[in-house]
Amino acid sequence: MRSLILRAMIATLPLMPATLLAQDPEGVRLGLRYQPEYQPGLVILPFAASGASGSLATPIGGIIRNDLDYSDRFEMAAPVSGMAAGEPLNLALWKDRGADWVLDGALAPAAGGGSTLRLVLHDAVYGSVKGDRTFRLPAQGDPNFRMAVHAASDEVVRWATGTPGAAATRIAFVLDARGSKELYIIDYDGENVQRATNDASITLSPAWSPDGSRVAYTSYRSGAPLLYERDVRTGRDRLISDRSGLNITPAYSPDGTTIAFSTTVSGNTEVATYNRERNCCLEQHTRGNRFDSLSPTYSPDGRQFAFVSNRLGEPHIYVMAVGGGDPRIISNYTYQGQGYNTSPDWSPQGQQIAYHSRINGAMQIVFADLSNNSRRLLTNEGNNEDPSWAPDGRHIVFSSRDREGGGLYIVDSVSGRIRPLLRGTGYGLPDWSPTLQRAE
Repeated sequence: MRSLILRAMIATLPLMPATLLAQDPEGVRLGLRYQPEYQPGLVILPFAASGASGSLATPIGGIIRNDLDYSDRFEMAAPVSGMAAGEPLNLALWKDRGADWVLDGALAPAAGGGSTLRLVLHDAVYGSVKGDRTFRLPAQGDPNFRMAVHAASDEVVRWATGTPGAAATRIAFVLDARGSKELYIIDYDGENVQRATNDASITLSPAWSPDGSRVAYTSYRSGAPLLYERDVRTGRDRLISDRSGLNITPAYSPDGTTIAFSTTVSGNTEVATYNRERNCCLEQHTRGNRFDSLSPTYSPDGRQFAFVSNRLGEPHIYVMAVGGGDPRIISNYTYQGQGYNTSPDWSPQGQQIAYHSRINGAMQIVFADLSNNSRRLLTNEGNNEDPSWAPDGRHIVFSSRDREGGGLYIVDSVSGRIRPLLRGTGYGLPDWSPTLQRAE
């Protein structure tokens, strides 16, 4: 669930700051701790280029450099100066200068248009080649040009670490401007902003499908909060739910066949699912008794979901099996204590659930690790809300009202590094896509 909706629904509830070191019954503490991680040094050599591809060496090299930097997996060496592309490679020299990895590249025109990019990742420590592949890139003016370069960068991350990067992705978000909230989509690196709706209405809670071809969202454009599904390739909408009352906070099942969302049932807000492939079969999963349950988010195996409920008087994060069962609380809770925890998002790679929590009077990003029943604070300055995991299970995008003037930011959950995605007011409700393109 997204905070705007929950605030409106439970505005009458007393909200008190949660204490930073308050303990739950198992004695788990919140704390701002980051895992130390060795970051191998990486140097990127000037890319060689031939023919009509000569003008592409610098922009492509810049995109790849940013991608590898934003992966937070490497200690990036300063750009090489005074070295010409294609010079003989001396791995022993680069090793002596502190480089573990050396990336070399070459561009050439491709038959039929576009270009080819050959990337070679050298292991300077062992004097060997870790990865060597030629990628096909469309022409620079093609809408898929940057995404194809991002996909190549993700492959370099995979060569070095065993898991791909998250560069070939986009982030959906809502911009509040001039009294309306519209849906936008942006590349993960802050480029290529596109407006998706122009309804002069209220749009909320965008959620990507697992294949990245659709975004489910709520819109008030008809006067009521109805649930739609947008085909991002064609821009066409499909109505998913027009039930009376609320139709909000959608989330796709990992196989993409089902959409879980929150809807009004007998005066309560409940988590329900709808089979989008069969266009039928609404199923209710929570049963409220004068309390609300909303904002579902699936586990990677699709067998569980996390959600928000105010059944204890304050909003907390719970986990339950899909189809029913007893929910268990996972957010910080003390008996008769106060708390405010909303907007859960389950990592696509494991047992971590990110959410935002009111701590010392401000909203902060927290994630709970279900594998060891621990919680960790990821932010501690300003007000930070609505986290969403990248497909790498490492990075999280979130919104902030007052950090550096407000905007959307990305935090590396391992190192704690935070970088801005968009700066300004009115940005909120981000949702990170799956990987949208594989390297060709």
